[in-house]
Amino acid sequence: MNTRLQLDVVGLKLKLKSQSQFSHNKLLKDSKVLFYTGLRNRKAFEELYSHMAPKLQRIRFWRGPSGLPKGVRRFTKSPRKFGPARKLGGRDLLLMTLMKLRLGLLNEDLADRFNVSTSTCSRVLTTTIKFLSSELKCLIFKPAEEVLKANLPRRFQSQPYQNVRHIIDCTEVFIETPKNLEVKAQTWSNYKHHQTVKCLVSITPTGHFNFVSEAWGGRISDKQLTQVSGFLGTLSRDEVVLADRGFPIAEDVALRHAHLLIPPGRRGTQQMTQAQILKTKQIANRRIFVEQAIRRLKTFRILKYEVPITLLPQIDSIPTVCAALCNLYPPLVKY
Repeated sequence: MNTRLQLDVVGLKLKLKSQSQFSHNKLLKDSKVLFYTGLRNRKAFEELYSHMAPKLQRIRFWRGPSGLPKGVRRFTKSPRKFGPARKLGGRDLLLMTLMKLRLGLLNEDLADRFNVSTSTCSRVLTTTIKFLSSELKCLIFKPAEEVLKANLPRRFQSQPYQNVRHIIDCTEVFIETPKNLEVKAQTWSNYKHHQTVKCLVSITPTGHFNFVSEAWGGRISDKQLTQVSGFLGTLSRDEVVLADRGFPIAEDVALRHAHLLIPPGRRGTQQMTQAQILKTKQIANRRIFVEQAIRRLKTFRILKYEVPITLLPQIDSIPTVCAALCNLYPPLVKY
């Protein structure tokens, strides 16, 4: 009798534990999938998982560099499989990472939701964010010329906008104030009056990301970031780059046999002419899509608020993953 009661108690505890633990099984509605992951529906989540499932099963979790010689990485390893004893399935690993990016939750919060330790949650995120970046960066690409022309929105079909292939801008992300004075100086942004990192992004006329740079300290200027980010190397002959006045890079673009289109300035004159006002308005009406794309990017709240110091090693990967997921959305520009 006592044995039966003990078994019943254990069964009830396991049932209560499974009910309290957050998992992918609770994402039954598309609206919940969008809220928690940023993906449009459950089908998109399942297709993304099926693409990465074989590698997720063999992923090795980072254990930290302490106690090892410099330059040596330490991963957990068991005789049967890579990684620690798995408390989370592949779908839950993916879900935890997407929730971190989409909602910007603290590690302790995620650990409580998925019923794991905070250290396990930290190791999982450190590894899976890098893994998602390497797997999804193929979604950020420059389409072929024929594809771009076939899908060119109406407002880009007139001259001189027919050859626009890149609309560029820089975006800054707040970070926690570092203790190192040199890093502190490199990340201080006079524009934001805060410690930031800065990325250069480029979109196609339809609003999809075709380039996302690595993150640099907020002190760097837009011109310097464009020169060192590798963006200029993606340009082809006769392409047009649409930008704001803060990008004085006409010579750098011309060296690639491409063209820079920016609003005219009124330097040396007291007032702009009617033709200059019209051109400024036309460019602004087309350049606004890069601002909308950045706004869409920052629906992933990890980029909207202050990024903790502990996530700085992944700061290059985070915008890449978020931009790749944004490229799964419908086009910004209506045809």
